[in-house]
Amino acid sequence: MNQRTSGPVTQTTQENLLERALAHYDASEFHQARIASDELLRLMPQDYAALHLAGVIATAQKRLPEAAELMKQALRRAPDTRNAAASWCGLGQALFTAGDLRQAEEAFRRAHRLDPSISGYSIELALTYTAQWKLDLAIDILRLAIRRHPADASPCVALGTILTQAGRQTDALVPFELALQRQPDSVPAHHNLGNTLKMLGRYQEAETEIRKALQGNPASELYFQLAQLKKFTVDDPELEIIKAQLTPGSNATVGTRIDAGFALARIHDDLGDYRTAFGYLEEANQLKRTTIEYSAAAQELMVDGIMRLYSPDFLTRFAGKSTSQLAPIFIVGMPRSGTTLLEQILASHSRVRGGGELPYLIKLVADMGDVWGSRGDLAPGDDNTVTQDLTQTAGRYAELTAHLWHRQMRFTDKLPMNFLAIGPIYLLFPKATIIYCRRHPMATCFSCYQYLFTDKNLLYSYNLTELGHFYKLHERIMEHWRTVLPGRVLEIEYESFVENPEDGIRDLLELCNLEFEQACLDFYTLNRPIATASSMQVRKPIYKSSINRWENYAPFLGPLRTALAINSPVAAKS
Repeated sequence: MNQRTSGPVTQTTQENLLERALAHYDASEFHQARIASDELLRLMPQDYAALHLAGVIATAQKRLPEAAELMKQALRRAPDTRNAAASWCGLGQALFTAGDLRQAEEAFRRAHRLDPSISGYSIELALTYTAQWKLDLAIDILRLAIRRHPADASPCVALGTILTQAGRQTDALVPFELALQRQPDSVPAHHNLGNTLKMLGRYQEAETEIRKALQGNPASELYFQLAQLKKFTVDDPELEIIKAQLTPGSNATVGTRIDAGFALARIHDDLGDYRTAFGYLEEANQLKRTTIEYSAAAQELMVDGIMRLYSPDFLTRFAGKSTSQLAPIFIVGMPRSGTTLLEQILASHSRVRGGGELPYLIKLVADMGDVWGSRGDLAPGDDNTVTQDLTQTAGRYAELTAHLWHRQMRFTDKLPMNFLAIGPIYLLFPKATIIYCRRHPMATCFSCYQYLFTDKNLLYSYNLTELGHFYKLHERIMEHWRTVLPGRVLEIEYESFVENPEDGIRDLLELCNLEFEQACLDFYTLNRPIATASSMQVRKPIYKSSINRWENYAPFLGPLRTALAINSPVAAKS
């Protein structure tokens, strides 16, 4: 299959280098994999297999332009359609990782057409559709793959995962169950089914599925999920299994070690052993921080740019230009500040539909900003052009949320980070309500530090200093919105709300121009999917024990206090 150059290169040499590169790649040892791959390419620069593998390794190392070029070279030397399909897929993965979704879609489509026998190509294409919010196309391609591959569980798992991410958790149960009919020991199926059942509040069933996934693969990154679903005892035998993932001789991946560390921190917090809990928490956060790229300076530049653009003059110039009739209730604030609680209360009202953490607005606003920036000296554009941009963006948001407002004109959009987009919300949706939830900064930040997020936008939360720095940035931009849009943002203080919940709920409803309903007091009985970190808490009546919970860790939080400019240490509780 491989095309080889002439010269004193033996087949054994080629095979040894190829096998070595593959072995390192499979072990996620990408640097070593590249060394072997580069040597193979030096000896055989025209070899299809060498080019393809080099492209795969380059993608794993985020050397994306190089990865795309290597895959294009491999395509020119592919010996048959099967290998060509594999390289089209490899090209798609490089393009997808680089954020070029349109070109990635075309590459995956070509792979799918060339070799429909590989279900993975359908899955990659569906994920690319989903990333572009083409949900119907993603569902169609996966349903076709499910019919075409009757023994394969993977397209069923992919469909269930996409439906879950789209807020259709109940619908997602069917493909997950079909996956388990096809492959009863499928770890991904048990894993994702467990996550979905947790969102639906079916905790005992969720724990059962998470356990089955861990039985199939003890190295799965599911211990933190288990720690949220189960109350451990000091002598629980499962504790040793989780601790084993962190021992020096363990073969656990970095991801599993991080997950186990967060799990052990949660378990010891529940047991009241705060010193031990913080030890695991600090270790897990430090390890997580080594796996991500985050720049506090870049966040400052972003906030500075937003504040500079959305000046009083700019907001006055374009106020009222949008004719959108949508009236969403945007609930914003730092993560872990009480936003999920407010949404659950509002979603209990007969005139409100809970939308959850919708990803649309922040991306649409960023895309609009990119368009404005591309106009150079004319940025953002003349009045007519900017008005058209606002109209198009509001219209696109209306299309993406139609499943919510077609059923109920008032709906919530509870993505906390939308606090960055309060200016755009004001311009796009004149009838929107904006609720800002504010909680004590130490409580907010430490609650973030305790949690292993799946959201890739929350990269500031794994270092206490960076976390405090971002909180201060959040305070700065919120003060900007108060100044340039006086009275437009309605503020709720979490601690006061929890101290007197009935008055707080009545005030919240009044702020949203909603009449009082008893169901809002009984919000914890509402049966709806909740995908956030607070999903379990808001299924209980309001309790006050979490307000000052961070004080148990006060002696260990010096870097956070310094970053927040708070100098009031509290005695530790043992």
